Amino acid sequence: MIPLLFGGLGTKGALILGFTAAELIIYYWNSKKIPPEIYIFGRRVHHGEIGALLSVSSLLMGKVPIPAAALGILAGVGAGLIKDDLADIKEWFRFRKMDLMKKVSK
Repeated sequence: MIPLLFGGLGTKGALILGFTAAELIIYYWNSKKIPPEIYIFGRRVHHGEIGALLSVSSLLMGKVPIPAAALGILAGVGAGLIKDDLADIKEWFRFRKMDLMKKVSK
């Protein structure tokens, strides 16, 4: 059933669909009064980092048994997340520890 859904989408359509999905996610996230920050193991994770990792999925096209359209959607979502977080690019993949004292004072 899934291949039938993705079959006629094509790579370009998949990228556009993924990018549009990312725009909706970002709009929802930024509509919060105070957008939450994500921490994994006490280290800050930027959505640009997640986007960069998702965009790398496009390198897997043709090498794994996943429809190219599905990988295109992931790459499109990644591109949208990267676009929104370019201002913080210097902070990506630094994995700075959370300063609990600053979090408590907010």
